[in-house]
Amino acid sequence: MKKFIFLLMASLLITPAIASDWSMFKKDALHSGFTTDAVNPPLTVAWTFDLGYDSDSSPVIVNDVLYVGSNYGIHAIDAKTGRELWRTHTNGFVKSAPTVADGVLYAGADDNRFYAMDINDGTLKWIYKNATNGYTSSPIVVNNLAYEGSKGGSFYAFDVRNGEISWQVLTGKVIESSPAMGDGIIVFGTNGGLIIAIDPATRKEKWRYDTGVSDILSSPLIAEGSVFVGSNDGNIYALDTSKGTLKWKYSTGSNVQSSPSYKSGTIFVGSRESSVYAIDALTGNMKWKTQTAGYVDSSPAISNDVVYFGSRNNFIYGLDANTGKLLWRNSTGQKENDYITSPAISGNLLYTVTHNGVVYAYSGVIVQATQATPATTTTIKETASPTPTLSPTVTPAATKKTPGFEFPIMVLLILVLIRKRHD
Repeated sequence: MKKFIFLLMASLLITPAIASDWSMFKKDALHSGFTTDAVNPPLTVAWTFDLGYDSDSSPVIVNDVLYVGSNYGIHAIDAKTGRELWRTHTNGFVKSAPTVADGVLYAGADDNRFYAMDINDGTLKWIYKNATNGYTSSPIVVNNLAYEGSKGGSFYAFDVRNGEISWQVLTGKVIESSPAMGDGIIVFGTNGGLIIAIDPATRKEKWRYDTGVSDILSSPLIAEGSVFVGSNDGNIYALDTSKGTLKWKYSTGSNVQSSPSYKSGTIFVGSRESSVYAIDALTGNMKWKTQTAGYVDSSPAISNDVVYFGSRNNFIYGLDANTGKLLWRNSTGQKENDYITSPAISGNLLYTVTHNGVVYAYSGVIVQATQATPATTTTIKETASPTPTLSPTVTPAATKKTPGFEFPIMVLLILVLIRKRHD
């Protein structure tokens, strides 16, 4: 029995834990932004890689490969080492996060084209060239259809097998908000303040909610039977998924371009009021608010009980999801565009990309009982940058599993204790 237990523990030690892929913007079609993969602060830089090009894209990670867009095109990088595997040139800036599904990467660019590429070498599978304007939102792929909105006002459902349009809806509004799908709807925001829900079964508009004239660049989150989305009018909206009726709205006082994330009854979202908010998903009441010294357009990525995001003051932060207390922060550079897009998490690594095109991989540590007490303040004091005023128009600035290594140290400790007890 003693030998069996020892062999069992040894096999666990050499068998890596399962790491979830982060295969699209905000991880999944609901845009939850949440993973159970543990990345525990304090974090250390595992590697960096300079794309050599500007980037507005958030990274995605599938099977230990990171994919990100730039004003060159699409880059594929080994997520463990930071070595570039391939790059594919596009005729326009790929500003949004790509989406990977079934061995194919999908991304739109501002050259009015929507691309499908083989993830093994970046070769083109097909291109849709007939949009009347470019793409800045991120697609979702469900049941052989790639859903994507364009700045030309069309919402497309592409057949991923051949790149042909299966169906489309003309909104008459610029779409820069990335679609979310769940509860029987596909939902996105538009410039000019509309939140539109489409029934994918009937391919017709199910409902729309008019927030006013301010643009909606935030991407919706679907959770708790509600659609949560921010607006440049400074509000966060909660709408019923079935009818589009208003449940509540919360004012932050400045543009909300950050996209909400969700965990355990709480939504987390940034604001250009230079703060991150935790808000009760059912009531709309604020649970906590943490200020930074720069406005927050970055959309939070949640690893268990830690909320990660970037701020315009060129810092990345990790906050306690329950209290908002600062657990960790790190500078991402000193240049004007060294602030990050939205982070992504896979295994025990946190990935970020700056607008200057530098990719960072941060390694988490396994928290022991002697973990340092986090900071007691929720106000982060650095040199503040001015908070912009409200504006209706803003200048743009189910997945395969892969191995990770979250728990070998813990298993090793168990092994030592077992050996010690039986010696």
